[in-house]
Amino acid sequence: MLGLFLGILLLASGYYFAVRRDNFSQVQSNLNEHTQRPTGEDIIPNSLNPPEQWLAIRSGNVAAIQETLGLSNPQRCTWKDGFAISGVEKLFISPPVNGWILVVGPALPAPEEDVDFCFHFISHISKRLGHVQFFSLNSALNHHCWVRAHTGRIERAYAWCGETQWNQGPVTPEESVIGMECHKYGISIEDLDSKQITRLSNNTANIPQLAARWSINPDALSPEIFAKSSGITGELFPATPETEND
Repeated sequence: MLGLFLGILLLASGYYFAVRRDNFSQVQSNLNEHTQRPTGEDIIPNSLNPPEQWLAIRSGNVAAIQETLGLSNPQRCTWKDGFAISGVEKLFISPPVNGWILVVGPALPAPEEDVDFCFHFISHISKRLGHVQFFSLNSALNHHCWVRAHTGRIERAYAWCGETQWNQGPVTPEESVIGMECHKYGISIEDLDSKQITRLSNNTANIPQLAARWSINPDALSPEIFAKSSGITGELFPATPETEND
């Protein structure tokens, strides 16, 4: 009788420890799976934050662009972080992609704020770097601008910011194919009918398509590019150190 009781006890104990072992293995497996799963920083993004302003520069020399812009405090930066930078002085310079380098960030000029500064800014860097393109869009206000410059000369530019602020050079074939509508100087939003206002919205929406035909569309970059390379960030207008009091 005692032997039968001991046998049952041994069987029960064996079953108990077997279940414990299986449960432990499952928990350990789940833990390993969790620790090996890539974090949010390691996941390659499928897309980037669409920029409101960007430069496309025909070049493979990031250092030359950094020097021309006078970018200070440079740091290595991923595409994802570069396209999400904040701060009015910040810029991101991408690595070369298909012969073009993109520059994005809040420090780029906004034509609606000062179109003359925008003209001089693009002319200056184009004189130093050669072929430079600039794109700007504000979907909420239907403001838009596109510029193509070569060796310091503006070949084509158009900027609408509630009125035509810049219209220089002949309309390019790419603009005509897409159906971009440009107005003469002196035309403002009050002078347009509802259909023309709708076409202003189309202008803004079609800027990435124009960029793709002229150079490169940042909205259409392949995710594989983000994993293989990184760019740099820096300050376009570095703060001057404060004078120490005696």
